[in-house]
Amino acid sequence: MTDQDSDLQTVERIYDALESGNAESALALARAALASDSDDPVVRFLAGLACLDLDRPAEAALELECAVKLDGDDVEFRSQLAYALFRCCRFAEARAEASTALELDDTIPDAHYTAGLLAERAGDLEQADAAFLRAHEIDPQTFPRPVRLSEAAFEAVLHDARDYLDATFRKHLDDVAVTVEPLPSDEVLLETTPPMDPELLGLFVGVPLSDRTNFSAGGELPPRILVFKRNLERSFPDERALKEEIARTLHHELGHYLGLDEDELDAIGLG
Repeated sequence: MTDQDSDLQTVERIYDALESGNAESALALARAALASDSDDPVVRFLAGLACLDLDRPAEAALELECAVKLDGDDVEFRSQLAYALFRCCRFAEARAEASTALELDDTIPDAHYTAGLLAERAGDLEQADAAFLRAHEIDPQTFPRPVRLSEAAFEAVLHDARDYLDATFRKHLDDVAVTVEPLPSDEVLLETTPPMDPELLGLFVGVPLSDRTNFSAGGELPPRILVFKRNLERSFPDERALKEEIARTLHHELGHYLGLDEDELDAIGLG
């Protein structure tokens, strides 16, 4: 077997692992291949995809930046790099990469989607929805058309979602204000290191109930849950699925209010 045949088999194994949902295995295979040939842009690209699947966007950006440096004409490399940079809240760099990708080939749905995300954050909602629609037209299975609800309709779905909460969580809901916002602000995203995910669906803000005391409660801001309307609408373009996900988001953030960490939320199916 030639070295070229071996390299092709390695790439195929990485692709197979990604397609089967085994991102950890895909990343391990990619890292092993890169240990012997760090200049393979396709393997760098696949390592970046695996990191994105594992919710490790900073690592994904590093791998994809290497892929683009090795082959700057590959539009898929640039498209995925744009999305990884967006996930890292490196919005100006993401915009540049998405624009370059679309200049190279305007039929890449991922680049249109990322361009939509960036337009949305810039406040150009008409341009954002046009970009999301273009991504949907090219690849409707991967990029469903977002549902758009009026504020009143979304509030009604939010209210109905309370019925999905179990009694233990529902009784605490009146203790926590629920605020609907279009998207998480830069201030919210950048208050942690690394930054929070700009596609965040919800967030608990305040001191958990388990940490509150009679001595400190008076000086604390009231606890609240932020629900991000456009992220939810984009991710769950069916009203029933949207309602179920809002309920799950409320469950999850109420769990944080009650003092549960991510491992404990995972254990009860709310991670």
